[in-house]
Formats: sequence, C-alpha cells, structure tokens
Amino acid sequence: MLKLVVAAFLLIPVFASGAYAASVFPALGPPAAFLVPASGVSAAAAESSHTANPGLPSLDDDDAYLDQVGQSIADPLEGFNRAAFAFNDFMLESVGRPLYDGYSFVTPEFMRTGISNFFYNLNFPVRFVNNLFQGKPLAAGVEMSRFILNSTAGLGGLIDVAGNMETVVPVEDEDTGQTLGTWGVGEGFYIVWPLLGPKTLRDTIGLGGDYLFSPTTWIEPWEVVVGLSVTAVFNDLGDILDLYDQLKQGAVEPYSSVRDAYVQYRRAKILE
Repeated sequence: MLKLVVAAFLLIPVFASGAYAASVFPALGPPAAFLVPASGVSAAAAESSHTANPGLPSLDDDDAYLDQVGQSIADPLEGFNRAAFAFNDFMLESVGRPLYDGYSFVTPEFMRTGISNFFYNLNFPVRFVNNLFQGKPLAAGVEMSRFILNSTAGLGGLIDVAGNMETVVPVEDEDTGQTLGTWGVGEGFYIVWPLLGPKTLRDTIGLGGDYLFSPTTWIEPWEVVVGLSVTAVFNDLGDILDLYDQLKQGAVEPYSSVRDAYVQYRRAKILE
C-alpha cells in the first residue's frame, strides 16, 4: 500500500501517461469524445469515438455505443469527492507542478523517455496477466514478445525496440479494474481518493490486483520501492499535467467534467 501512497502525483485525471503509469493505472489519452459531460455527448462525438474503438463486436451502431459509455454514474459521496478533488487540485498545482518543472529542467528528454520505457517494460506482468484473465491470449503473447525484445535488444527496457513493430492483434493496456468489468462486476459508485484521484468502486478494488501483479511490490527493502515509485511518477507527471490543463480549460465545472471523462473512458476501455 505504501507504493500507492507514494504515487501521490497521479492525482486528478488518472488516465496516466505512456509508460509505468500507463501499466499500473489507466492509459493517458481518452478520446476527445469522452471529454464531455455524460449527459451531453453529441452524436458526432459518439461516431468518432466508436470509429476509434473498432473492437466492439456487440455494438452495431454509435447510438448503442453512446448508450454504453454515456450514462451518468452514481455519486452519493459528492460532498466528500468535491473536497478531495479540491485537495488534489491544490497538491497537483502547488506541489506537483513546481517539482516536475525542476525535475524536467535537470533531466534531459532522452533520459525521461528511457526511464518511461524502463518502467513500462518492468510492469509487463500487470498487462500480461490481465490480458489472460480477459481471455485475450494473442494480446498476452504480444505483450510477452514485446517484453522479451525490449528487455534484451532494448537494454533492459530503456529503448522501446518493439514500439513501432506491427502486432498480430491490437494491444491495449489492461488492468485489474478492466478485468473485473469484463467479468461482469458492476462499476459501483464514483469516488475521489485524496492523492490517488478519481476511481469507481470497481477500479478501487482493481488497484489491489495491480499492486499484487506489479514486480516493484515485491522488491526489498521498502526504501527501494519508494525510490522507484517516486522516479516513475515524476517522470510521467508532465503528460498528466498537460491533460489536466486541457480538461480544466475546456470545462465549465471541472469536477463534473473530470468525473464524466474518467467514467466514460473507463467504460470504453472495457468495451475494447
């Protein structure tokens, strides 16, 4: 659990970015169609989002797809959630942003890219196991092949050798929350955790599975886990800050916009 607490700066829009955070938390970059209130998604947005997610054999038209991802979620803890959201916003803007600015100033971009690649490769078990649990053996095989190639030719994962190679099936980042969703577990209600950011009840439970599957969980001593986690989080914080800025700039009411964007994105990931 210490590792989850240390990941304090994956705060508000936990669509985390393309590396370590992308394997332990949901991947950054929800389609633009999802960055709108659930109650007001346009037909054009639904069409573009469905086109961008072709792996939906059970959904034959965009209206059905929109119905799946656009419904509002129960928010019985809204008072608590808004307070946690405000706290997380303060921590991200007042602590996370200046610290990341300093980190990026002293760390060249090629080093940040290598660190990102390393942690993404290291957390291959999270994606591999959840692909198997979701009945995606081909995707699991691709993950295994990419891990072997990047771990050898990619110098322990520092270089993403396999990144531009065509795969036999599209591979998406998978996590335990998505696995529970494919098994039919309901998403429950919406909750914003201090420091950890937005979640559904199902995704909160899923964090436990991701924690167990992550290799860094089992490293001793605990100080090493803290060091690795802090490095991974700071290294990917820039992408999170950029996305958060986009959400806030385009939102009349940031809390609702982040809630709806998160929920719609997570539902779409399960439908992939």
